[in-house]
Amino acid sequence: MNNLLWKIRFLIRSILLKFARKLKVRYYKGPVVRYPKNLFLKEIKIPVIVSLTFTIIVIFCMFVIGIGISYKTMIAAIIITSSMVFFIIQTKGIEKAILRDSDAVVLMCLLFIIAMFVFQISKEYISPFVSPASAFTLMSAMLLSLKIGMIYAFFLSLFVAFLNDMRFDIFLVMLCSSILVMKNVQNVRRRADFINIGFKTVVASISITSIFYFFDKYDISQFRYNSFYGMLNGAFTIILLLVFVPLFEKLFSRTTNIKLIELSDFNSPLLKRLMLEAPGTYHHSIMTADIAEQAANVVNVNSLLARVGAYYHDIGKLNKPQYFIENQVSNYNPHDRLSPTMSRLILISHVKDGVTLSRRYNIDKEITNIIEQHHGTTSIHAFYHRALEESPDTTDIENFRYPGPKPTTIESAIVMIADSSEAACRSIEEPTALRIKDVVERIINNKFVDGQFSDCPITLRDLQVIRDSVISTLIGIYHARIEYKDRK
Repeated sequence: MNNLLWKIRFLIRSILLKFARKLKVRYYKGPVVRYPKNLFLKEIKIPVIVSLTFTIIVIFCMFVIGIGISYKTMIAAIIITSSMVFFIIQTKGIEKAILRDSDAVVLMCLLFIIAMFVFQISKEYISPFVSPASAFTLMSAMLLSLKIGMIYAFFLSLFVAFLNDMRFDIFLVMLCSSILVMKNVQNVRRRADFINIGFKTVVASISITSIFYFFDKYDISQFRYNSFYGMLNGAFTIILLLVFVPLFEKLFSRTTNIKLIELSDFNSPLLKRLMLEAPGTYHHSIMTADIAEQAANVVNVNSLLARVGAYYHDIGKLNKPQYFIENQVSNYNPHDRLSPTMSRLILISHVKDGVTLSRRYNIDKEITNIIEQHHGTTSIHAFYHRALEESPDTTDIENFRYPGPKPTTIESAIVMIADSSEAACRSIEEPTALRIKDVVERIINNKFVDGQFSDCPITLRDLQVIRDSVISTLIGIYHARIEYKDRK
C-alpha cells in the first residue's frame, strides 16, 4: 500500500514538473516592489519622461526668475536643456539600470530641482558663494552612482554660474569643492564623515577665493566676505547631508555605505534570529562574509556590500534550519527519510524564503538581489545523484537546479564563490593548503563552465584574482594548529 501511494505521489509530481517547465518564467529585473501599506516603502512609479520634462520646465522658470525674460534666458535655457539631454544619453550608456528604475529617475530629477531652489535662495538672501553644490553632488554620488555624481558636479556648478552673470570665480569654487568631496565618497561610512565633507568644502572655497585675491580680482573686503561665505557653505553642506541623505535613503530605497553599516549590526532582528535559531548558518555566513570582503577588495568593487550581502545570503534557512547540515548537531539527518525530490524542494526554497524575509524586514534591494542570486541556476548534485540511483530513466538534472537568476553584479558572483568555497572546505577532513586550492579552483571552474557568470560584468582576470584571494583567506581560516597535550 505504501509503495502504491509513493508511486502515485511521484507520478503527480512528475506531471506538475513537466507542466512547470513549459511555462515561460520572466524574472523581474526592476526595482524591488515594496510593502504598499508603508508610505516610505512604496515604489514611486512616475514615468521617466514626466520627471525629465518637469525638471526642464523648472530649469527654465529658474532662469526667468534669476535672469529675466530675454534672449540670454532663452540661450541659457537651451544650453542647460541640451546639457540635460546629453546627460540622459550618457546616463543611458553608463548606468543603464538608472533609467529602468523609476525611483532613481525621480530622485535624480528631485535632487537637481531642490539644488536649483537652494541656489536661488542663497543668491537672493545671502551670497552665491553659500550655494552648497558639493552637498548635492555628494548625495547624487552616494544615492545614485559615482559617475552621475561627477556629471552633477559640472552641471550644478554651471547652473550657479549662469544665475550669477556667468561668473567664473563662482563656477570654479563650486566645481572644485564638488570634485574634492567626491574623492573619498566610497569611504563615507558614518554620519560623522559628513563633518569631513563640510571641512573639505571650506578648504576648497577659501583656497580658490585666495587665488583670486592674490591675482587682484578681489579686494581685501571681498576676500573676507567670500571666505566667510565659504565657511558658511561648509556648514550648510553638513546640515543638508544630515537631513536629506537619511530621508532619501528611506523614501527611495537607496543603499549607501552608511545604510550597509547599519545593516551589518548583529543586533538587527534578522541577524539576531539567525544567530539564535540557526547558529550553524550564522557561523557559515560570518566566514563567507570574511572571504567575500577580501575578494571584493582585490577587484576594487564594493567590499562592504559583499560583506553585508554574505551576512544575509542564507536567511531563508530560518524557516527550516534543521534541514541544512551546518545546523545538525547530531548524526540524525532528516533528509535520510525524504525522497531526493522533496529534499531538493526544501533546499531550493531557502532562496525564495530569504527574498520573502528580506522584503518583510525591509532589507535593501541590493542585499535582496544577492540573496536571490547567490546560487544562480546551479544544480544540487548530492540529491541529483541519489535520485539518479533510484530512478535513472526519469531523473533530469534540470529539475535539480536552483531557479536563479544568475548573478548580475560582481558582488553577487563573489558571494556565490565564497559561499560554495567555505561550505566545501569546511567538509575537508584534513584541510591542507593544496586541498583547499584544488577545491576552490574546481568550484570556480565548474561555475564558469556552467555559465553562472554570464550575466555579470566579471572578467577572467577578476576570477583569477578572486580565486587567489579566496584560497589565501581559507588557508588562513583552516590552517594547521599545534596540538596541545593536557598537563597532568
